[in-house]
Amino acid sequence: MAIIHTSKNDKEITTTYNGMVVATCREDVQIMSDVWELWSYGLVYDVITDKATKIYGKAEVDASPELKKLYKESVTRSNRHKEAMKKWAHHNRTIEDAHTLNLSVKEFKKLRRTYGGKLFDGCWDLLKVKKFRNSFMESLAMQLRNWLSEMENKYRFPFSRKQAEFVMPYSRW
Repeated sequence: MAIIHTSKNDKEITTTYNGMVVATCREDVQIMSDVWELWSYGLVYDVITDKATKIYGKAEVDASPELKKLYKESVTRSNRHKEAMKKWAHHNRTIEDAHTLNLSVKEFKKLRRTYGGKLFDGCWDLLKVKKFRNSFMESLAMQLRNWLSEMENKYRFPFSRKQAEFVMPYSRW
C-alpha cells in the first residue's frame, strides 16, 4: 500500500501512487504563528519526469528495488549538477572580481590566498581606487600590485604589519 487518503467522514479510503513511494519522512509544519505539528509524508518518485514529490498523508514504502536505485541515481546526478553549478558560479565570480580590480585571475587568486577578512577587504578597497589623494596610499597600492605580479616573491606578504594596519578598513579609529 502506498499513500492512504481518508475522506472527512472516514467512509471512503483511497490508495494512490502504488509502487512509487521511495521513502517516508516526517517534518515539523507551522500551522499558526506559535503552533507546530509533525506531519508525515511519502516521497513519490516519477521516472518519467525524474522528480521526487512530497505527498502528505500516511505512507508506506512500496517501490521496487529498481525504482529505488533509479531514485538514488537521480539524487546523485542532481547533487553533482548542483556542485558543478556552484563551482561554475565561483569561477565566474572570481573572473568578475579580478576584472573589477584590474588584475589577472592568477593575481586575484594569489591575493585571495594571501589575505582574508578585513585585510582582504582593505586590499580590495585599495586596488579599486583610481586616483589617490594620498601618495602613501598610492605607494601601498603600487607595492601590492608589484607583489602580486611577481612570480617568486622575496617576502611572504606584500605589507609589513604597520603597513597592513593602514590598509585594513576601520583600523584607524
